Amino acid sequence: MIRTLLISVVWLLFTLAFFIFTTTHFALLFAVGSFIVWLWLVLSVYLVKGKLHYEIIAPNELYKNEQMGYQLHIQNTSKLPVTQLQLHLVIEHIFTGRQESHLHVLSIPAKSKEKFSFVLPQKYMGQVSIRIKQLTIKDSFAFFRSVQKLDVQSTMLIVPNPYFLKLQRIEQNQHVLQTPGMMPMKKMDGEELAEVSVYKPGDSVKQIHWKLSSKVDGLFVKQHETLTGDAIMMTLDFTSFTNEITLYDEFIETFSALLYSYVAGDHQVQFILNYSTGEQLTIDNEWDAARAIKEVLTRSAAQVSLSDEQWKKLRKTFPNCIVLTTNIARSTECQTVVISDQKEGTAA
Repeated sequence: MIRTLLISVVWLLFTLAFFIFTTTHFALLFAVGSFIVWLWLVLSVYLVKGKLHYEIIAPNELYKNEQMGYQLHIQNTSKLPVTQLQLHLVIEHIFTGRQESHLHVLSIPAKSKEKFSFVLPQKYMGQVSIRIKQLTIKDSFAFFRSVQKLDVQSTMLIVPNPYFLKLQRIEQNQHVLQTPGMMPMKKMDGEELAEVSVYKPGDSVKQIHWKLSSKVDGLFVKQHETLTGDAIMMTLDFTSFTNEITLYDEFIETFSALLYSYVAGDHQVQFILNYSTGEQLTIDNEWDAARAIKEVLTRSAAQVSLSDEQWKKLRKTFPNCIVLTTNIARSTECQTVVISDQKEGTAA
């Protein structure tokens, strides 16, 4: 506002000085013309204020690595065009709180509705909020401007693509799948399969797990023993999380890969979603796995974290529970998969 008044005063003083000291018809025409141009520029900024309507159109849910974009619909109900419209957008990854600011300069004709398409600049995972934080309307020469604060937003949920998980992530997480106890098997031919291990010379060909071996680069054999049950218990722990988006992506993809791997092996998974409240999900198929992943993606870090006391109680109550954690200090525990920026995902 101060900048607009300053430019207006300087322009007016210059026009009056030119008219006073130059007593010609040109001076009069210049004064009239300057006033008309000044009036047009001012009106082109302030008459459209409040007559622009905004809407962010984004899918509620989409797979990661698809065409991750959104649309911005702007309607100008004014009789004047908007030559320069600066939109300040903020894209926020809700779980980590990381934000990116973007500035878009657009033009909107009079009495029209325009659609603009944008692509998310980063391959996010989880809940992402897109918000218009501020807009600035400028005239053709950027002499005058009007700034308006806004809070127009839309939220989308980006989930891992199960197709790519089956093709890529299972292979990339062989160190997890081949760790003793991480891949318990169900009953077969009257025996219980406790785990799988890498094929070694001398192992019986009959013991090769062909279904699992076809999914990874290597041969695995079945290890038999008597189990008290064939269900798998699993939970997550985000303590000591560093709020890195790439680490969050790696954590979710590792968790999703394990979940889909268990389901593909016809295992039932008892997933502890929130240890504090005792909320659990029973996962029997891919649909249940996808639902569990979505539930995790919509939770805050506090809801999927374990305090030291809860960790000790969990290990005492459910010693065979598989835990994916970001806390590297808990890597010495059995049945623990660590996903950390200090150390790539490992299993103890």
